Amino acid sequence: MTTSRRLWFGRRSRDEESPRKRQRLNTENSPWENETDIGVTACAVSPQNIIAFACYGNLKHNMSTPTDQNMTVVVCDSNTPWDTHIVKSCAAQVTVLEWDQSGHYLLIGDTAGNAEIWTTLTHLLNEWTKVANISLPDEPIQAGTFFFNGKKTVFNCQNRESVSYLDKYTQIDMKPTIRGFGGRPLQGFLVVGMTGLVQAFVMGGTKGKTTNVEILGGIRLAYSYVDLAWTKDGEILAIACTGIPLDPIVYCKLTIQKDDGVEFSCLLDEYRLRSETLTGLFPLRSTASDMRVWGINFSSREDPSGIFLLVNGIGSGTLQYWELSEVERTIHSLFSTSAATSRYLQWQCMCVFNCNSRINSVCPSRNVWVSGSEAGAHSQHHLVITTTCGELLCLHRDSMKQVGLLSIADRSKCENKTVSSVCFTATGNALVAFDNSATMFICKLSPITDPGGPLTIPYALMSLEYCLITGIDYWDVLIGLRSTMLDSLCERLTDCFNQQSIGLQQLLQYRLLNIKLAIYRLGPSSSSKAGLQYGIIMLNSVYSALKSLLRPPPELFNQDRAPADSLTAVLSSKIPEVGTEVDKVLLHLEVKEFTVEPSTLITVQHLIQWTVTFILRLLNNLPDWRAATTTRGTMCDMLRDPKLLNMFRELLVIFRIWGLIRHSCLPTFSYMENVDVIATLFRILTRLLQTSEPDESLLDECCQLSSQLIIPDIELSLPARGIASPMLFNQLPLQYEYGIHPEETSLAKYDGVEGEGKVDSIRHVYLGSKPHNVRYCSRCKGISIIVKGLRVGRSAAAKSWDMRWQMSCPCRGMWSRQEVQ
Repeated sequence: MTTSRRLWFGRRSRDEESPRKRQRLNTENSPWENETDIGVTACAVSPQNIIAFACYGNLKHNMSTPTDQNMTVVVCDSNTPWDTHIVKSCAAQVTVLEWDQSGHYLLIGDTAGNAEIWTTLTHLLNEWTKVANISLPDEPIQAGTFFFNGKKTVFNCQNRESVSYLDKYTQIDMKPTIRGFGGRPLQGFLVVGMTGLVQAFVMGGTKGKTTNVEILGGIRLAYSYVDLAWTKDGEILAIACTGIPLDPIVYCKLTIQKDDGVEFSCLLDEYRLRSETLTGLFPLRSTASDMRVWGINFSSREDPSGIFLLVNGIGSGTLQYWELSEVERTIHSLFSTSAATSRYLQWQCMCVFNCNSRINSVCPSRNVWVSGSEAGAHSQHHLVITTTCGELLCLHRDSMKQVGLLSIADRSKCENKTVSSVCFTATGNALVAFDNSATMFICKLSPITDPGGPLTIPYALMSLEYCLITGIDYWDVLIGLRSTMLDSLCERLTDCFNQQSIGLQQLLQYRLLNIKLAIYRLGPSSSSKAGLQYGIIMLNSVYSALKSLLRPPPELFNQDRAPADSLTAVLSSKIPEVGTEVDKVLLHLEVKEFTVEPSTLITVQHLIQWTVTFILRLLNNLPDWRAATTTRGTMCDMLRDPKLLNMFRELLVIFRIWGLIRHSCLPTFSYMENVDVIATLFRILTRLLQTSEPDESLLDECCQLSSQLIIPDIELSLPARGIASPMLFNQLPLQYEYGIHPEETSLAKYDGVEGEGKVDSIRHVYLGSKPHNVRYCSRCKGISIIVKGLRVGRSAAAKSWDMRWQMSCPCRGMWSRQEVQ
């Protein structure tokens, strides 16, 4: 671990035991003596790098909660960890926090035996809704997991030199936990109680279905540590132990199947949970009172190869790795006439890591996506252990060698600091840790393929391509980059992307533009390069949204081509009669093919206005960009790309036709001369398309645009905010406080544009200086009005455009509702 970023608070600390010591059955009294103390009992990071953690006390000084509900589940984007939002509050201690594979559902389990599923139905990070729950009364929840969806992608190290994404990133043949109609995976979750009671909930329909209650391994014991994982067949593995030295470690397989009605206790269309006991183990064969099992975890969440076992003595600890291997044993001659052998499964300790202090917990990487360097080798990932003296030790999975060390006590400059909870980020390139005063530490980790080494461009490229293929968030990869790597990394990422098939490029183009946008926004002088990516994202979206409005009449309908293909054919063909005149293009088109209802056109006027204004801004700045020394990779490239130029021309022709249907849908400007904007822009763009480099007369015509009309000032990019911004390259560690935004003016919370007016970054309309009922992005300064709940009539076109950005901002940041001050 090379460095850390933390949220620091001046709170009083307490000398604590392991976090497991706080998991008590009596929930009436808080485990914290003072109401102002804070403690984190569990944490989890989603595939979208959203951090969820459960804590006692108030993180924000101005946050008021009921006095009888002192346990709070909080979420925040890892990019803006100071901006926290409450999911729920409860009196019982939260012991389990788990995200599903999509990052949309959050499982919360507590000591009262309640297991609940929460999600953001409105896709706002500060509005959560409970959608499912089950209860095991007086049974503290020890572990929980979601059903596996059967999707798993890994990087194949043997094909690292391959050009094709499909060769480098392979799909693992795995099955979902349970299938529904048509073989689609069903969503649901499973929880394990403290005494071994197991129950599952299958989501679907209006209410979902609860399975029967099963006993883990058929024996009810007071389990202190339980962990769950998935097999290749979608079954759920469970490993549990009491912590008592001579007690066995129970190893079970849990299956969920649709009941066929044979069982008398189950009705038709119900789901039955079954537990099958597998080969257990007795790790401690000594009766020494100073030895105790302190934790147990699977090596990975999907198809684990073994388990990690924590054993602590009086002043030291041991991390053991065990595997279930097939052993051959010779049968005695009394029981066999010949020298026969039998095979059986037996747990074997493969390697051991000794620590000079007691170990609190072990945290393997949840998402293991790098295969072994050789065929048959174990997957590569990091492993982190926490000690009682407040240290984080990073180990490599294969060699069990220490590759990083971070002392929480030294960083916080306070005694009696211990780590209470840790979790890896989406790709395992960063670690989130909490101490016993709720201080959050976000630590960069060394590359998985080169433990202890610096982050290199090939490894960063490999990680970003994995995010490109799977859709997992790439924020934890960005924070490890250096300022000198940005341009080279984007160039190599683009070169590799251009070597893929056309179909795959079309599928992944939006994700690629988002990744490049996020990388360029890290550089303080790369705003123009970031603006190029943002412009392409928005223009492609506007182009597809407006073309989807075209509904040709039945006599002109052709199943073999899209409605606007005739326009593309006319503009791409060199018809002498067309030339640079937009009106002559209409003579070669069937206008009925582009007819749209007048009531619909007025609802997309803001998109037409923004598109024409954007083209005006590009052409007006063309002389300045051409005179600059470095023009490649900037906004000027949009006027060099024939594909984008033809897209501009097609849109202008469509706007001309729609203006004949309803003139009020055309863009409006303050004119200083009588000029036809659409005709002028079409003529300039056509001349740019016909020449490799603009001549002086063309540049003069671009310069005259600002003297013919007033070009509105619009944002050509979305400036970054939070940690993944130019502030990333400041002196580390960066320190923040919950609820208090950084003092830098550039990180203002609601900055739609420079100045007093705010602009909707989705609809591109002015919202005023103090807008209400708006949402803001966690990764950029974009804001947008929340239409849901407003009594405003909208057309299907307007609803379609709003739904396009409902789940996330164009930069893939999460939305949050602006809180009323």
